[in-house]
Amino acid sequence: MSTTELITVFILFLVAFTCFIIGGMQLMCRGPLLNSLYPSDQEEKPDPKPYYRQSGIVFLTVGIIMSVNAAAVFLHRSRLCLLNAVLIPVIVIYVVATAAMREGKK
Repeated sequence: MSTTELITVFILFLVAFTCFIIGGMQLMCRGPLLNSLYPSDQEEKPDPKPYYRQSGIVFLTVGIIMSVNAAAVFLHRSRLCLLNAVLIPVIVIYVVATAAMREGKK
């Protein structure tokens, strides 16, 4: 394994670890709310828990995607990256569906 591959794996795992920490904090409703769909200009602000949950799930999924990419580089298995072809559309559909359900409740 070359030095470039080791550095790439390290950076990908570092990004994945950071995403897991941020995602965990978001699921515990800790830290700043990182969801841009939260209406900050309304006087009656809605419950932020669904927004925290959505952000947390997205960050955890991005952490999984980065871990899969790091494993693909480390194991020299490019087919592992095909897992991203499933994960990325799933997370996009999840975000759009939860945002649409939230708008439908208004």
